[in-house]
Amino acid sequence: MSASQSTSPWLYFLSGSLLPAIAYFILKKKTPPSIDDEDHDDEEEDYSDDDGECNPVLSDKATKEWGMNDAPYKMVLVVNQELGMGKGKIAAQCGHAAVGCYKRSMKMCPKGLGAWEYTGCAKIAVKCPTEEEMRRIYDKAVEQGLPLYLVEDAGRTQIAAGSRTVLGILGPTYVFDDLTSHLKLL
Repeated sequence: MSASQSTSPWLYFLSGSLLPAIAYFILKKKTPPSIDDEDHDDEEEDYSDDDGECNPVLSDKATKEWGMNDAPYKMVLVVNQELGMGKGKIAAQCGHAAVGCYKRSMKMCPKGLGAWEYTGCAKIAVKCPTEEEMRRIYDKAVEQGLPLYLVEDAGRTQIAAGSRTVLGILGPTYVFDDLTSHLKLL
């Protein structure tokens, strides 16, 4: 084994984990760039904040205070297994949940979102056996004031309109200990 082969994993570790954190402290970027000035075309899903009780805009002081000191962060994508979605449909719905959760986090916890971005943007997809269980997780997340987004399908392909497919939640890893830790990885 050559020296370059044994150091390769360390280089990946340093560039993927440590360098973003070091860059954050050096650059001292306070908030992520605003997307309000950009044009966005969402064909299938609506990410606005006036979309009803499924995606309430929460204002919890604790999330406003999140920052680099609360790292590491992750985004958990809770996938409703009860619907029997195909892999491509799951991927698309996870994308919708991630974008919606990102936009919500920009308003609720911009410093926490910045820390999540600078520490690798970890995303974890987990299997949720039923919509009822997803609703229980949703209620607990709302109670804790976490930034979240629940995707309701538009009904144009495999799933009936209004089906709740994926719940995206972003926060420091410690907030997920009794929220989603019992679910298996997708």
